[in-house]
Amino acid sequence: MILHSSHQSRLHSILYDLTDGHLMPPSLAQECFTTLQSSKQVKSIIFEILNDSIDERDRLLKDFSSIDYIESVYLLGKPPETRELQHAFFTSFCKVSMFCDDEEQLAVRWALDTANEFRRLGGQCADAGNIDLAREHFQRGEKLYDGLAKLIDKTRPKMS
Repeated sequence: MILHSSHQSRLHSILYDLTDGHLMPPSLAQECFTTLQSSKQVKSIIFEILNDSIDERDRLLKDFSSIDYIESVYLLGKPPETRELQHAFFTSFCKVSMFCDDEEQLAVRWALDTANEFRRLGGQCADAGNIDLAREHFQRGEKLYDGLAKLIDKTRPKMS
């Protein structure tokens, strides 16, 4: 789920391509919070916080980090500048997996983390004997890897 983005943003476009269109549309904070209350299937949120104040950013992070089933938060914006500020930020918001100002880097990290989670879940299902669900998780991870391969092909300089 992407918060504070638009359908025209570069981040949304990259994630849309990576997920082959299986992406919840961008939403505002209150809409996102309402959606999360009705669907506990969302495990990660991507915030695009380019124009928010630090106080607004921290308030949103505190609110969304308090939701138990949200496991990870990815932030697109200007990260804290010093090591001390970065340490304090990540200590305060332990669910934040990445905070950077590069859309592609953030999307790739989210895709790799998510594909790895699908692999882990698939392994658990296979160990429990639920082969159909295991296959589904493995296939979802594989689709993310395929999306990453397409992204790399698109961004790699063409050799003549």
